[in-house]
Amino acid sequence: MKRIGLLMMLVAVPHAAAQPLAGYPAALDTIQVQGYRLVYHDSRTAGPPVVLVHGLGTNLSIWRAVVPLLRRKARVLALDLPGFGLSDKHNVPATPSFYAEVLVSWLDALGLRQVDLIGLSMGGQIALTLALRHPARVRRLVLAAPAGIETFTPEAAAQLKLLFTAEAIEAMPPALYAQNVQRNFAHWDPDRFGWLLQQREQMQRRADFRAYAEANARAIAGMLDEPVFARLPEVSHPTLVVFGEDDQLIPNRLFRPTETPADILQVALQRLPEAQGILIPHAGHLLVLEQPEVFAQQVLRFLFGTF
Repeated sequence: MKRIGLLMMLVAVPHAAAQPLAGYPAALDTIQVQGYRLVYHDSRTAGPPVVLVHGLGTNLSIWRAVVPLLRRKARVLALDLPGFGLSDKHNVPATPSFYAEVLVSWLDALGLRQVDLIGLSMGGQIALTLALRHPARVRRLVLAAPAGIETFTPEAAAQLKLLFTAEAIEAMPPALYAQNVQRNFAHWDPDRFGWLLQQREQMQRRADFRAYAEANARAIAGMLDEPVFARLPEVSHPTLVVFGEDDQLIPNRLFRPTETPADILQVALQRLPEAQGILIPHAGHLLVLEQPEVFAQQVLRFLFGTF
């Protein structure tokens, strides 16, 4: 399958020229890929490469509690996808296939031929898309609360697109945003997770906030327009699927009010031929923040047989 676009150039600069946001690591690099300036973190530790792909509305800082645990055994890389975090945000198609090709170009630039790929939420659907389009580039997959397993009717998809427009995302009142953030956790702890609200306030003051809102809206439409469900049986990679037992986002309560995260996990295990699954207690959608030790332990055991 042809790769979309070409790698333009490689420029790696630690502590890149972008104002940091709350929750970010001190060491950041930049790289130019397919015309987009990407910001990423590279642990530069010894071990096989493990790539972390964030979800909708978030950025590489969502992995802040997991990176220190994984880097004991691996070289851990986490990037801001185009449209998110500190990466370029303008004119981003924001489809899973677009992101998969950006990731492959990024891996090429870094000289990484094969990686273990961990995707959270939207990042899970992107990881699946990459594995389907470029199977040789992925050794093992970890899907954390992944999008792409739950399906939507055309009517439901249209309704979601109408609900999550760029205008609605940009104009969301702080109180409503805080409520939405808290729904990502089984137990909201402002001392542990309050930096997410601080980060949102910082982002709203940035000149590219409108472009960020547009990227989010396009990403939602992109996931709906490029479903992977029918192709899940083609994923031949060993795959670990992890859900939080108290995930309030997947399944979507508006369209599947009687289903549970365990139900979606079971669907994933039925559809993915080489999958195993874990349901983490006391964890919501952002299980990588809420239960990082449990998550990392299971991931290291799956990837390397140790922790």
